[in-house]
Amino acid sequence: MSRIAVIGPAYPYRGGPPLVVAHLYEALSRAHAVEVFSFTRLYPSLLFPGTRQEDVSTFPAKVHPVRRMIDSMNPVTWLRTARAIVAWKPDLVLVDWYQPFFGLCYAVIGRMLKKHGIRIVYLAENVVSHEARLVDTVLTRRALNTADGFITFSASVERTLKDWYPQLRAERATLPLFFTEETSPVTWTQQQARAHLGITHGRVLLFFGYIRKYKGLRNLIAAFPAIHKEFPDTFLLIVGECYENAEEYTTLIEQSGVAHAIRWVNEYVPNEDIAMYYHAADIVVLPYDSATQSGIVKIAFGFEKPVLATRVGGLTEEITPWNAGVVVEPHAPSALVAGLRTMLSGPLDGYASGARNAKEANRFDAIVPMVESFLP
Repeated sequence: MSRIAVIGPAYPYRGGPPLVVAHLYEALSRAHAVEVFSFTRLYPSLLFPGTRQEDVSTFPAKVHPVRRMIDSMNPVTWLRTARAIVAWKPDLVLVDWYQPFFGLCYAVIGRMLKKHGIRIVYLAENVVSHEARLVDTVLTRRALNTADGFITFSASVERTLKDWYPQLRAERATLPLFFTEETSPVTWTQQQARAHLGITHGRVLLFFGYIRKYKGLRNLIAAFPAIHKEFPDTFLLIVGECYENAEEYTTLIEQSGVAHAIRWVNEYVPNEDIAMYYHAADIVVLPYDSATQSGIVKIAFGFEKPVLATRVGGLTEEITPWNAGVVVEPHAPSALVAGLRTMLSGPLDGYASGARNAKEANRFDAIVPMVESFLP
């Protein structure tokens, strides 16, 4: 049994990175001693665009032991955390990386660990943020320069890291499924979910996840009138908290001419409601302008739902090998129309079968031997 420390956001924080940490703890702790070092303050309220940072779900996902020590704005806590990790004497430290904001914090902790000969592997969800500035690259380099290796979740991130650090090993894993039919705290049929939501349309398109410019929701709203004209029984369900000017999206919906067939739930959805929205859907749509990989695809697979996505980052490699949906060019409403026309013109059973195969083939437990290969 080895000792593995994990640094990253953890419950009660919400979102993808805490879920990655939770699944990582669950997978590794079956054979190793694992200690998670997390945050007392993740983002200052002035820098956080959402309504809240904590998970308020009635059924939180995969709660696990955690040491909450790091204040992202207080360097004293960075030093204190590093000393605590050194005192625990880990064989390996894993750092969940997704945001350049933590560059200085992780660089300080990493340098102290390196002085004590502790090996560090970064789990790189991204390299730099989707809306990167020059300072983001600088902060990212400061942190990643302390790495002894990398585990990535997409080919595009793997390529970038191998270009930046050709002397270091970079392995590619897959994101966890996050939520599935089997792990959902509340079960639904499609009929029950639609009845609860008051949806009577025949086919439902779901856009799920928080809303930022790079998510391409503007293009999907622009494409939907043509889809609705050709397939009048189609409904667009948008579920996600807006991190931009919400009025702009409200106006786009109102001016679309098909506002009666669009619903926007502008909130971060608690765990117990996720299954309801995915069961109500026929197709999950990711019209992204840029991406590395996406937890939304994994949730779609978890509920065996077909996906329409754009050809950005690692989305193609997630979908096409399994015939789990259709991939189209980004930045173009017309491409979304064409892709959705292909899917809506016939039965979705083949794509659903592909999503089911992708679900079975992409189990997160495969990351365990990969982590173990970095142990000294």
